Amino acid sequence: MKIKIDDQLYSVYPDIRLGLLQFQADVKESDKNFWECMNHTVLPQVQKTIEGKQWNEIPGVKGSRAAYKAFGRNPGRYRVSSEALLRRVRRGDALYTINSVVDVNNLLSIESGLSVGSYDLNQIHGTITFRKAEKGEGYTGIGKDFLDMENMLVLADEEGIFGSSMSDSTRAMVKEQAKKCFACLVLF
Repeated sequence: MKIKIDDQLYSVYPDIRLGLLQFQADVKESDKNFWECMNHTVLPQVQKTIEGKQWNEIPGVKGSRAAYKAFGRNPGRYRVSSEALLRRVRRGDALYTINSVVDVNNLLSIESGLSVGSYDLNQIHGTITFRKAEKGEGYTGIGKDFLDMENMLVLADEEGIFGSSMSDSTRAMVKEQAKKCFACLVLF
């Protein structure tokens, strides 16, 4: 796997970093014990930590909102995935149970405030580039219709965009048959 950050991004927002983890996975259904721990220990602690705070006071979310503004997107309308998850936690809404990889991905995201995406490497072809999407570019998001990604920072391969800090595409999503995966933490 080869990944690069488009140098042009640094002229708009110099504090961009990616954290990457490539791994072999035996993707399973969501685990009951994992969710008992999440629901009775992790989520109440996170709820307490973010209670009464503005979104721009939460470290991972703060940087993401600033980057969205710098690239011409309204962070109030286009939320970073970690903020969307934290909003669910704050309201007391249940998180989606997907599979073992996505569940851990969401745990990392809510605890760090950072956008974390996990992808099936068998669905990705060629060099991965973190870049700004152009006018008319987008994809079908997981559980969503077509997402307009213009001016969003996205992950793309030779077939096009497959992920962003807002929402991931159906093309590279981690399903139970995935064996080779990678996780990308977007740090602003």
